[in-house]
Amino acid sequence: MSASKKFEGANLVAALADLNRVDLDEVVRFWNPNGKEPRGDDNRRELAIKWLRDPALVEDRLRQLGSRMGAVVSFLQTREGYRADRLELLGAPGLERCSQKHLEAALNHLRRRAIVMWTQDLRFESHGMRVLALPVEIGDMLHDLDRTRVHGLFDALTLRGFLEARATSPQTAGDVSTRRQREMYRMYVGDASCVSRVEHLEPGLRQLVEKAIMEFGGILPRALFEQMESAFPEWDCKGWRADLEKALVGTVRRLDLTRYGINHREESVIIFNEVALSWLKRVAVPGDPDRPAEELSLSVDLVTNLSRFLAYIDENDVRFTVKGEIFKTTERRILQHLIPNPGRELKREEVLTWIYRFAKKNELIDRTGERTVSVSKVGQEWGSKTLGDQLRTVVEYMISESGFEGELYHQTRMRRIFLRLLKRVDAGVWYDLMYVPFLTRNTYLASLDELEVSDDFADLCESNRYTPMEDVQRMAWNLVRWIRQRLFLAGIIDLGYDGTGRPVAMRLTPGGARLLGISEGATGISPGLGRIIVTPDFEVVLFPSGDDVELIYDLDRFSNREKKGHSMHFRISEEGVVRALRQGMHLSRIEEVLEQHSHTPVPQNVRYSIQDWGIRAGWMQIHPDMRVTCKHEETLSRFREDPGVRSFVVKELGDGELQMADTMTVKRLQHLLRDLGYLVELAS
Repeated sequence: MSASKKFEGANLVAALADLNRVDLDEVVRFWNPNGKEPRGDDNRRELAIKWLRDPALVEDRLRQLGSRMGAVVSFLQTREGYRADRLELLGAPGLERCSQKHLEAALNHLRRRAIVMWTQDLRFESHGMRVLALPVEIGDMLHDLDRTRVHGLFDALTLRGFLEARATSPQTAGDVSTRRQREMYRMYVGDASCVSRVEHLEPGLRQLVEKAIMEFGGILPRALFEQMESAFPEWDCKGWRADLEKALVGTVRRLDLTRYGINHREESVIIFNEVALSWLKRVAVPGDPDRPAEELSLSVDLVTNLSRFLAYIDENDVRFTVKGEIFKTTERRILQHLIPNPGRELKREEVLTWIYRFAKKNELIDRTGERTVSVSKVGQEWGSKTLGDQLRTVVEYMISESGFEGELYHQTRMRRIFLRLLKRVDAGVWYDLMYVPFLTRNTYLASLDELEVSDDFADLCESNRYTPMEDVQRMAWNLVRWIRQRLFLAGIIDLGYDGTGRPVAMRLTPGGARLLGISEGATGISPGLGRIIVTPDFEVVLFPSGDDVELIYDLDRFSNREKKGHSMHFRISEEGVVRALRQGMHLSRIEEVLEQHSHTPVPQNVRYSIQDWGIRAGWMQIHPDMRVTCKHEETLSRFREDPGVRSFVVKELGDGELQMADTMTVKRLQHLLRDLGYLVELAS
């Protein structure tokens, strides 16, 4: 028997047509959401139908029913066709001890509120009998609500969940076996199959589905539908739902996410996650004609600027205000030492503010009693960390960072999901900017029950102290803003802009891919292939190879950028070399970077100057036999007289050498001397 036959005649129109004027007045009083008496010219039956089709109102009013009436409704909604006779009702759970008199009273109350109606039974074995039924609209509504409570959001948002829930539905149970449902899922979940089913939809519905996926990520609320242009003049919940579910593309149903701390409680067109993913895959990778008009990359600029910020703090007295902020005049001086290009997303001052907050949060700087800041012991060790370790610390801070619109609880979890999904894209390939954020949002929504999110919001949502403000669309938009202003800043992604300057695309950088644990071979690019030329006037020209982040990071530490185009230009300076030494980069490492990557021999005057600048800065070496060598007399004299060092000096060997006591390891002595402010490097 078809579903249409099962429900023939049992609908709200028929239920209200069966009521007289007195009963209709009671329906209006019970269902009226605002309590105001309808005007005399209002059609009461049309108003009642409108109210009875509001899921939120139906759910609220049914909670007010007594236990007997509630038991009747609960039993009917589990029956085939939402129908049962008196005898079946008397044996229903919660009604076993109910007398026929009390049952009749309960049924009359329900009928006068249009919640139930008398109709004919269409089942073969009892055809023609007079039975009690829920109007199909109410039965479907209650079934959806129960399905959400039992199966959670997973079956509402995913094809797998939909098929599994349908296998257990009282309306379709027995039509298709569970095994067959699983076979159907494997058959219909493929990308080609999903795209084909969308393409075979009726043109108007296909256009609606495409818009729902491309502009809304697969979840189109009714309120947004009514604001946009569409081939459909009005919302058609029943018709669209039947067509979408038949095609295994999606559904239309009321989605209530308020108990999860999300501002969404209305009917929505829902495209199953698997179908939305397949369609987005098809269009999310632009071809050459759709390549962004402008491409921006920040590479390792943020990490470099962080090191330069610490170097400035170490060399200068930086005061802060009563509110703990750096004075504006000092900010302007610091900005002169930073790489100037922060991209389009943030101003230079905003980047410096972020660096200052990060340094405080990660205890790279300390506040003194004189209202100044100084580099802490942790900050002194920051420069000795690898680029990968520095980036991991930066990104971890960004994940939990507040200051963006939206609920931080949701955004923090979505940021982690985004980084996980980012591993699945190809490094160096441009993707539509909303592609991964929409997938992230959908993945998170489908796992809300598994993550037990409603438990975390239970106390807030049951009180009047909290009202969810972030809806499902803003969840994705807020995530994109974080991506543009944080992951782009960290050099994890590059951004692409159209001709009007609007961000439209993103790509995972090779450095970002390595940070996420993607093997270098998977990116198709090998690191460290950058080629440089060092000129006698201390200029370094880098010809990019596609993955030069490590080399750029090293060059930034001891030189200054001058210009960027097809090639990048750096200038080695004494200031840069001294800064690098103080930040933990050894003199031998500076020489190694130039030697390994230079296409031509490094000029001798450059080699000599770097050595000389290091010596004048107080560079010294400690040998395996505990000898310390220093060629700068002033530094050596200060070293000999230092109270913290004197107890370790055994004797002077002459020619700038001192013999140290072997009371500790060479590496431990090196750390001790660096803590005392000396630029000590282990001799090879």
